[in-house]
Amino acid sequence: MKTAATENSTIEKRIQDLCEAIVADAEIQSAREQAEAFLADEEAVALYRDMASLGRSLHHKQHHGEEPTAIETSRYTDLQNRCDAHPLISAFMEAQDVLGEVAELVNRYVSRTLESGAVPSESDVRSGGCGEGCGCHH
Repeated sequence: MKTAATENSTIEKRIQDLCEAIVADAEIQSAREQAEAFLADEEAVALYRDMASLGRSLHHKQHHGEEPTAIETSRYTDLQNRCDAHPLISAFMEAQDVLGEVAELVNRYVSRTLESGAVPSESDVRSGGCGEGCGCHH
């Protein structure tokens, strides 16, 4: 009979194997390089941070029933356009999408496995939705 410690070490080994596969993946390596290039550029980071900070501020205002001023909206649009045109920021955003998709995929596989007690098929995981028992099914 396996003990919980033995089973956990087997699971941990498989998780390490998965992490090694993720690290070795060319698309993941490229995404990480793009993110690191962005983070190494202080000007790009400052521009992105300004846009994100103002975006949060405007969202907070709207959430509390206040309308952003025309100047705030114009400034945000200008910052957003500058971010969209900046190659390092665009590459960073694409990298974030790639890394986020991988993290979400891993989470869906593990969540569906824990929910169902069986290994989900690729179509089960990629079909969208969040599985039974989440409360979103009507």
